[in-house]
Amino acid sequence: MIEVAVFVFGAIIGSFFNVVLLRKNTGESVIFTGSRCFSCGKKLSWLELIPILSFLMQRGRCSPPAGGCGSKISWQYPVVEFLVGLLAVLIHLETKFPSGNLVSKLFYFAAFSTLFLIVAYDFRTKIIDTHLLYIFGVFSLVEFVRAGGYANNLISSFLIALFFYFLWRFSGGRWMGRGDANLAFFTSLFLGWPLNLAALFVSFWLGGLAGFFLLLFRRRDFSLKSEIPFGPFLATSTFSVWYFADFFSELTRLFVL
Repeated sequence: MIEVAVFVFGAIIGSFFNVVLLRKNTGESVIFTGSRCFSCGKKLSWLELIPILSFLMQRGRCSPPAGGCGSKISWQYPVVEFLVGLLAVLIHLETKFPSGNLVSKLFYFAAFSTLFLIVAYDFRTKIIDTHLLYIFGVFSLVEFVRAGGYANNLISSFLIALFFYFLWRFSGGRWMGRGDANLAFFTSLFLGWPLNLAALFVSFWLGGLAGFFLLLFRRRDFSLKSEIPFGPFLATSTFSVWYFADFFSELTRLFVL
């Protein structure tokens, strides 16, 4: 089925994203340097680079039969590959596109996969990478121009970003990072009014739920003073609101006149 091919395509992109996540800002090329085991330095063969399957076949370890050290491989690899593959399938199945409009599907996949890369890096480092953010900003600008309604979309996006900026400023970075304010502006511009307002509320609901469950299950390294990257909640809410745009548009109209 076409969905399987789309998932494989997304998983391959996810495999490349893993390279970017691990090598960005290290000075190491993400293209010209071959993949290797970070424990023993063994260069990986193509059989060890098949998205998801290689991890399962090697049982999550650097393969000793192939000259590896047997050290554990991070779960980040299959998780990122699976999530980007799933993202590709969801966008492929989205019914808002005209039949056969491959360009639109590729555009939105590129936009949301860039957003995914931003928040995956944020999750690892608690930093919103500026270069990746500007790439997503280009997608946001294209969508902003395509959608029209410039005044409402621009003003609402600015106000939402200003709200995040004040949270960062008055908390000294404890509640929110400045990068979150920049990301909020571009995600809001991408969605436009009133969907950006819906995404704002959903992101805080998701963040609150995540914090509640982390406290509930009493993780040893988590407390009320712990820092949680907010980027993943912004990205999840942005994609959810975009994907179910009709539902959230109607819901927003019930509360915003």
